[in-house]
Amino acid sequence: MDILQLAKEYKRKTASRYLPVSSEEITTKIIDSDLYYVSKKYDGHLYLLYFDGKKSILYNHGGKELTDIGVLKEADELLKGKYTEVILAGELYLHKEGERSRSFDLISALDDKHKDVRYKVFDILLLDGEEKNLNIKDLDNKLKELLKGGKSINSVDSFFVESRKDIESLFDDIVVKGNEEGIIVQSDNAPTYKIKPLLTLDAVVVGFSEGQGIRENKLKELLLALKISENEYLTIAKVGNGFSEEQRDLIFKDLERQKVDSDYVEVSSSNIAFTMVKPTKVVEFSCLDVYSETSKGSIKKMSLKFNKDSYSAEFKKPSFSVTSGVFLSFRDDKKVNTEDVGISQITKIISLEPNKKSNTELKESEILHREVYVKESKGVKKVRKFIVWKTNKEETNDFPAFVYHYTDYSPERKEPLKKEIKVSENLKQIENILKLELETNVKKGWEKVN
Repeated sequence: MDILQLAKEYKRKTASRYLPVSSEEITTKIIDSDLYYVSKKYDGHLYLLYFDGKKSILYNHGGKELTDIGVLKEADELLKGKYTEVILAGELYLHKEGERSRSFDLISALDDKHKDVRYKVFDILLLDGEEKNLNIKDLDNKLKELLKGGKSINSVDSFFVESRKDIESLFDDIVVKGNEEGIIVQSDNAPTYKIKPLLTLDAVVVGFSEGQGIRENKLKELLLALKISENEYLTIAKVGNGFSEEQRDLIFKDLERQKVDSDYVEVSSSNIAFTMVKPTKVVEFSCLDVYSETSKGSIKKMSLKFNKDSYSAEFKKPSFSVTSGVFLSFRDDKKVNTEDVGISQITKIISLEPNKKSNTELKESEILHREVYVKESKGVKKVRKFIVWKTNKEETNDFPAFVYHYTDYSPERKEPLKKEIKVSENLKQIENILKLELETNVKKGWEKVN
C-alpha cells in the first residue's frame, strides 16, 4: 500500500469536506440534526499513522516520515498483538500545559524530539486490512477502545450534543474561555463544520477591478497585500464582499485617480485584469480562516516592488490564502508600514516557509505586435498604441502567456491617458482580441506611424 499517496489523497479530501463557519453563524449555517459530534480542533499538522503489525510510522501529505518519536513507541505498545494492520488519521502537535500550541511550534519540537509532542486521532482508515467508514457514534467508541490508556496518543477530546445551542456553549468553553483554535462539528450524513473565531486583518490596497453590466464604473474587488520590506508588497487576497452600492461607486472613483503602471498582471475572480494603484490606503477585512498550504503544497504569491509610480514583479514568496474575506472599513488611523500592515499579523497565527529568492532566471518577454496611430485635429495630436507580447514566463505560473496592452492619449480630455490590459493563455485568442480592438478603435482619420 502506498501510504504517502494515501496521505496526499486524505489531505485533499479532508480539506474539501470542511465547511468554515464563524461562531456567529452556528445556529444559522449548521444543518439541524438530532445528534452532533463536537471535537476540539488542535493547531498542529495532519499525519497518518501506519502500523504494520510490528511498528508504527507517521506520514504527512508532503512526503515526510517520522520513525523515532515517543508517540510511535506508545502506539506500538497499544496496537502490537491486537491488530495486524492499522491506518489512523490525526493531528500531531506540541502540547503546552496551560498555553495554546501553534502549528509552527511543532517544527522545532520535532527537530528537538520534544517529549511533549502528541498525536490526537480523529479517524480510522484501515483496521486489520479492512477499510472503515463508521458513523459518528461507532467511530468515537472504536477510537476510545483502540487507544485506551494512551498518554501521548489518544482520541480527540469529544462531546455529543443534541442542539446548536449546545454547540455554541461548547465553543464558548473550548475556544473563548479555553483559548483553543476552534472546534469541529459532525453529524451523520451531513457536512463537517470547522468553527473558529472570526479573524480580522489589516492590508494595503494595491489594485482594484471594475464590475460589469449594472455595476460598470463601480468597484468589484480589491487586490490586497502586506508590506514586507521597503517598497515591497506581498499579495495575499482578493476581497469583493462587504461593500454597499454607495461604497462601490465612491471607492471606484477614488481609486481611478490613483492608477499606476505595472509589469505584472493579476486577474480578478471574473478574469478581468486588476488596475494597479498607489499603495496608500489601508483596509480592515475579516475572514473565517487563513491557511498557508493546500493539498498541492505550500502557497506562494507574487511579491511586488513599487518604485517611481510603477509596480514590478519580483518573484513568488511564501504567502497564504483566506476563506470568505469581507471588507470592513478603511483604516485612516493606520499607516502603510511593516508594523501596521506587515506579515507579523499572520506569522503569529500560522507558519510560513522562510522567504527564499527564486534562483530561476526569468526569460525576456517578446513583442509580437505593435501598432501606433495618430490623429490630429485643430492642432491637437491624439495617439493610440496597441501592443501584444509573449511573456515567456507562463511556465512559472506567475505570469499569463500573452498580454494585450492598449494606450489611448487625448490631451483635451479630463483624463488624458487611458490604458487597458487583457491577458490570455492562447495565441489565437490574443490575436483575435487585437483584431477586434483595432477594428473598434481605429476609424477614419487615424494614421498609422512607425
